[in-house]
Amino acid sequence: MRSMKVEAIVLSTIFAALLVLVPVLGGGMGLSWDAVNHQIYLGWIADRSRFDLDVWAAATQSFQFPYLYWPAYKLYSSGAGSMQAGVTLAALQCTCVPAVWMLARVCVPEHSWFGTSMRATAMAMAFASSVILSMFNTTANDLLSAVPLIWAIALASLMFSNDAKPRSTMALYLSVGVLCGVSVAFKLSNGPIAVSVPLLFLVQADGRRRRLAAALGAYVAMLFSFALIYTPWGWELASRFGNPIFPLLNSMFVGSPS
Repeated sequence: MRSMKVEAIVLSTIFAALLVLVPVLGGGMGLSWDAVNHQIYLGWIADRSRFDLDVWAAATQSFQFPYLYWPAYKLYSSGAGSMQAGVTLAALQCTCVPAVWMLARVCVPEHSWFGTSMRATAMAMAFASSVILSMFNTTANDLLSAVPLIWAIALASLMFSNDAKPRSTMALYLSVGVLCGVSVAFKLSNGPIAVSVPLLFLVQADGRRRRLAAALGAYVAMLFSFALIYTPWGWELASRFGNPIFPLLNSMFVGSPS
């Protein structure tokens, strides 16, 4: 397609629609062992604190960042059908689809029908993994927590594109940092990848000082957004267990239960 904006809308809509069909074709969303063990429970904690009532209810899984599980809990507690719940949760995860198109555009920048077909093929390959497809039929938050990280990588990749660089590069640097921080707050295991994303600016930003300023700005934004998003849950854990990331690194926090 000649218009990249039209292509982005069309391909993103097509792939989002196909991915939303995954739970439909599977007969609706079921409850896995993980869902019964801790995922619904975490959504319950997000809705109302239960640490004064439950002791080690779902083992160490009880202390994960719970708010991404709230939609699944709310659908479950309101009596939503398996089809309705599956489509709703899959739609939330489809917010990563436009970011995948952006990455495909950076890799295949041609303004032609050949370029369109190659970008569509790249998107199909990105979502063809059985692991990724399974995320669209489960209450797990692995993909949803990675959505901000995927967007951060997609935005950072624009620096490698000759015809898609944003006008305000500082806004880009800060946006990448914010998204990385949000992703780490959602899931701490996203950290190793998230902290490496701003390093891309050291490679591509113009001028040595600008590169350092870009990376530093992204890291400051990352710390700020992580603190902003994680503080409510970290404060809850710290006030009850003396450790904002309980039960991790307990030996470093005096008074935290072993």
